[in-house]
Amino acid sequence: MRVYKIEIGKKLNLGSNLCATIGNFDGVHKAHQLLINECKRNGEKSVVITFYPHPLCVLKTNFNYCFLTNLNRKINLIRKLNPDYLIIIEFTRTTALTKKDEFIDYLKTIGITSIVCGKDTFFGYKNEGTISDLKKEFKVKVIDDLYVDDLKISSSNIKALLEDGKIELANKLLGRNYMIEGVVVEGFHNGEKLGYRTANLDILGNVPPKNGVYAVNVIYNKKKYLGMCNVGYNPTIGKLNTLKLETHIFNFDKMIYGEEIKVEFLSYIRKETKFSSLDELKSQLKKDKDLIMKAH
Repeated sequence: MRVYKIEIGKKLNLGSNLCATIGNFDGVHKAHQLLINECKRNGEKSVVITFYPHPLCVLKTNFNYCFLTNLNRKINLIRKLNPDYLIIIEFTRTTALTKKDEFIDYLKTIGITSIVCGKDTFFGYKNEGTISDLKKEFKVKVIDDLYVDDLKISSSNIKALLEDGKIELANKLLGRNYMIEGVVVEGFHNGEKLGYRTANLDILGNVPPKNGVYAVNVIYNKKKYLGMCNVGYNPTIGKLNTLKLETHIFNFDKMIYGEEIKVEFLSYIRKETKFSSLDELKSQLKKDKDLIMKAH
């Protein structure tokens, strides 16, 4: 897969008879995967077109958009689906002013002749462009909504499930385990004092799951470890000012400050609780660990 990061209007010579699918693709969930795979079957070569930053980050002031996947992870997930091209259009306020006919003309200059899209596709200035507009210029295949357990697969529904602690169902819609990755930062060493050393990550920019304790897999240095993590503010030992993800990795005793880990969420264990004593907290942590090791 070749990746192009461009401004709207930039000429590209990708050939002809190209099939494109267009969207933000946050999460690259199962419905996104279906669009991309269909795109690969409907032209000589396939093109995935997305935007960065997310339009809401540009058009709304004081707006902190939380992502299911950051840009690098989105690229890697799309690469695994093996389309021929990924075009990342820089989204600016100028991009937002692009009229529907201008966008259609630009797609034609790239060599797009067919498009695969979902039923709720809109494009161009103020989302004035519709599927009917696309059908006037391209061969268009519209994919029906995809459902899991009677729930439509969409980025917004996945986010809502995560915020409600329904990790297993969110993972079904994603088609993989929800993941937060980042560089391990130093905390207050409270977990270590309790006998449960933690690797701490900032959650900023990621969709935060519901506060509480989770069973997780931790990927470090290409190896996977079982663990448990707490998403929250650590109310028993001095309440934190910012939301943190604190992960205790089972059977692991390395100092990894400044190194990258990936935390995959497997199941929700319990809500975050303020305990009356450290001994009570320590006892509950042991119960949490025993439960997770038995279940996973």
